Amino acid sequence: MKITVNGAPRETASPNVATLVAELHLEPRMVLIEHNATALRRSEWPESPLAEGDRIEILQVAAGG
Repeated sequence: MKITVNGAPRETASPNVATLVAELHLEPRMVLIEHNATALRRSEWPESPLAEGDRIEILQVAAGG
């Protein structure tokens, strides 16, 4: 299916947000996810199905000094 991730089109077979995070090789503890303009808790990722045309925004948390 075709979705949009951070403004860029992307093909995925991931059935939900949790699987998409794994597909993108992201560290779950270091990202915040917005699914169709709704911020999700990490516990909601497995129950948040992806559908054609969905929009995902991913923010990566970075530590620095």
